[in-house]
Amino acid sequence: MIISKKSMNKKGQMAGGAVGSIITLTVGIGLAVLIMVFIGSLSGLTFNLVEDDLDDIANNAVTADTFIAVNGTAVKLDHSFIQEGTLTLENDTNQEVVGLGNFTVDYDAGTVTLSPTATHDTYNGSTFSANYTWGISEIRTSAKAGIVSGFDALEQSGDYLPIIVLAVVISLVLALVLGFTAFGGMGGATGGTAL
Repeated sequence: MIISKKSMNKKGQMAGGAVGSIITLTVGIGLAVLIMVFIGSLSGLTFNLVEDDLDDIANNAVTADTFIAVNGTAVKLDHSFIQEGTLTLENDTNQEVVGLGNFTVDYDAGTVTLSPTATHDTYNGSTFSANYTWGISEIRTSAKAGIVSGFDALEQSGDYLPIIVLAVVISLVLALVLGFTAFGGMGGATGGTAL
């Protein structure tokens, strides 16, 4: 007796993985855009709130910091890191503004030294008032440059976001197309006999 058995195997494509990938892509793009918008707006708001505080860094004005000038001796002012171009000296005895050419100034240390060859010998032992701005202005400049750099990086990331999305979409489409093609075994009919 001959028994004939015929069986067929069919293989089909399931799109479940593709649907999940598309949902993940959509949610990911939405979250990325929201994060960038929130970071940009919150950072901008924070910068507006602290901008005046940043401008006050190393912007400390001092008036009438008095000292007694002594020939060849460095006299310490109340503050160091005096900003160049802001120091003026006034002789309190006769209310005369004195040029800095009569002094050697160490701006970082905050000291003034009356030169032994000063124009007026009467400066030795005289009381002077110093007016200046002190503080390291590079800190203010560096802090602002760092903030601007952060905004530039955020803007650049936003500029590249469409390219990243396009790359992910292309790879997803390629995966779907290649998944639908005939990679792997084909289904068919098999038969056999048994005795």
